Amino acid sequence: MFHPIIPKNIRIHNFDYQDPDQIPEAVFARIREGFAAKQSGTPLVSVNIIAWNEESTILRNLSSLSAMESTFPVEFIYVDNNSGDRTSEIIRKCGITPVSESRQGYGFARQAALEHSLGQYIVTGDADTIYPPTWVDAMIKPVLAGKGVATYGTYSFLPAKGKARLPYASYEFLRNIVHSLRTIKRPELAVGGVNFCFPRAAALEIGFIQSDARMEDGKMAFALSKHGKLRRVTRLKAIAWTVTRSVDQNGSLLVAAFSRIPKQLKWLKLYFFRKKH
Repeated sequence: MFHPIIPKNIRIHNFDYQDPDQIPEAVFARIREGFAAKQSGTPLVSVNIIAWNEESTILRNLSSLSAMESTFPVEFIYVDNNSGDRTSEIIRKCGITPVSESRQGYGFARQAALEHSLGQYIVTGDADTIYPPTWVDAMIKPVLAGKGVATYGTYSFLPAKGKARLPYASYEFLRNIVHSLRTIKRPELAVGGVNFCFPRAAALEIGFIQSDARMEDGKMAFALSKHGKLRRVTRLKAIAWTVTRSVDQNGSLLVAAFSRIPKQLKWLKLYFFRKKH
């Protein structure tokens, strides 16, 4: 999995803006029309997106999901997790009424989205991420075919304006090797809410952790693994494309990579031994 070039179906949604007022009304109209044509009252799949202070990135996400090309009836659930900016306003301008969750935290937001969903299956994502039009179907089809109780995918980075894509692709290549090792016995350690699909009924019974800790996705995945296999989906059709702040916060990709090496070496033995439920 080495993708040095951003696909066209991702680039078309990666428009740059600093202020939502800079966005032409025609863009909002196009997104509204897309959602109106796809939003189902009796969905098989609920696409759940959580957001917190994402006014500068969420329009790209909304644009990509409004262009989704699923063969299944879908609905789109957006949760505003107590944002202090114009996140909710932008979601509404795109034709969707967001769910409001005032309790701060990923687990609270994921649970709110889950409880407001009607689909038999849930596909979770993040508001700072662009998704290909094939994403939903690529994630749900292995589950429908009985190849796993849940699926999880990977993600690639969208460099900021003026930055090259190749270094990020190289970083992802190394990260994906680690994720491949995790899938041997500890797949839940490779699961992220940015790209995760599972049955709604089982997830409701389990429930997302009620805290602000960033481990709601792995905990859910581990609990779901009691019911069957967690299947990894690595096809380009299922790759999410997200912002680079998780690696840029370390100052550079080189620093980010080397800061993770000691931790991965420490955890290496965990990847070959199945943790008991």
